[in-house]
Amino acid sequence: MEQWKPHDGPQEEFCRSDAFEVLYGGAAGGGKTETLILLPIRFIYHPRFRGVILRRTFPQLREIIDRCWRYYPKLGGVYRSTEHRWYFPSGATIELGHMQHSDSMYNYQGREYHMICFDELTQFTEEQYLYLFSRARSTIPELQPMIRSTCNPGGVGHNFVFQRFVASADPNKKVKDRHTGLSRMFIPATLYDNPTLLETDPQYVKRLEALPETEKKRLLFGDWDVFDGQVFNISPETHGIDPFNVPPEWTRYMVLDWGSSKPFSVGWYAVDFDGVLYRYREWYGCEPMKADRGLKLTAQEVAEGILAREDPYENIKIRIADPSIFHKLPRGRKREVMGGNSIAFDFAQAGCVLQKADNNRLQGLHQVQRRLMIEEEINQETGEIISGTPSFFIFNDCEQFWRVMPKIHYDTKNVEDVETDRQEDHIYDEVRYMCMLRPVKPKAEWREPHNTFRSERNRYLKAKRMAERRGISMIEAYRRG
Repeated sequence: MEQWKPHDGPQEEFCRSDAFEVLYGGAAGGGKTETLILLPIRFIYHPRFRGVILRRTFPQLREIIDRCWRYYPKLGGVYRSTEHRWYFPSGATIELGHMQHSDSMYNYQGREYHMICFDELTQFTEEQYLYLFSRARSTIPELQPMIRSTCNPGGVGHNFVFQRFVASADPNKKVKDRHTGLSRMFIPATLYDNPTLLETDPQYVKRLEALPETEKKRLLFGDWDVFDGQVFNISPETHGIDPFNVPPEWTRYMVLDWGSSKPFSVGWYAVDFDGVLYRYREWYGCEPMKADRGLKLTAQEVAEGILAREDPYENIKIRIADPSIFHKLPRGRKREVMGGNSIAFDFAQAGCVLQKADNNRLQGLHQVQRRLMIEEEINQETGEIISGTPSFFIFNDCEQFWRVMPKIHYDTKNVEDVETDRQEDHIYDEVRYMCMLRPVKPKAEWREPHNTFRSERNRYLKAKRMAERRGISMIEAYRRG
């Protein structure tokens, strides 16, 4: 086999890094998969080396299998298809696996690997990724366990990968987890870091540039703030606001989405005289560094925590919560002192009286989107935009909101709703309850008579704005408008 050498820059840095966890990539065309396949070959001359390369589903794994056939046989590798494992003359092995279902991770129980490789990590769940940590172990000094991953932004694991690698440290800087002491590193790479692809397929850049704006940002530039399936167009620049003292005349609300083993989410809201909504305080019951693990507090403890966070003179008009907590529970609840009563009853006993929230998911999603929408006020004389603001602002110190809400994505099986099983949707549910409590009514729209100069000018301005926002031609913008 012709000797493979990583390109100078990110690819070489990925191969040289001695951190326990390393994530490589972020954009398309950076040579991620090729590097991940060839990375383990440095150890195949050790008779006890055990490695595994993982994709989320078996159909996706076929690409890995095909690529391995280009290299591994030239190194003496023999593939046993029944085991999905490559055997090398020294005795070393590289296994090819997948975790199509959530519990597929238990298929690797009892295994020992010195190198675990995840291709397209954002397709995996955080639970699957962390479970494989238990399989990374070694009793051989020269074979220290390591985990290597590649990915593009987007997918069910987008949020946890972003928080774990991208948001937690500067690129190309090795950091240690303050809880475990294990080191990790994120090495970003784009198509421009892969001169081989640029030379053999120079038109690939043009094809990426021709993608819709969201896909272009994600795949060409590795932008983690946009991804396929993103529900809300939300940003601190547009919807964020610096904390201020909420006027006592504004109406205030408290909203709860209950959770015990899963996080609970409490939000405090105020509505001004124009009907604009402000989320000014939050309490998110989540274990540190464990994105979707709850604190397992009792109803009484949460109720007391809510009241302790409020100002003594804070006049909360209504407190609403997830309707499911009003159902009576069977006796024998763990740590609950009033077996048989509903969670809402226990809250009331602690001095926090709750009312049922409207749990209509379809209308709730619509109301959240309406609140976040930029309402453009247009000068009827000139057709120019006077101002554009949403009717929902969030204080910038609501850190958990800004961590979670921009990453909410649609359910692939039900495009009319958000994914509920494989992402943190607790803050979203809490926001949804609030938006249903104070719904936005459509504004009466005055329409210019058709075919007048002013109507055609307004149509032109609307098409121009759409073309600029979505990166499409004026002809296409006219057609869509």
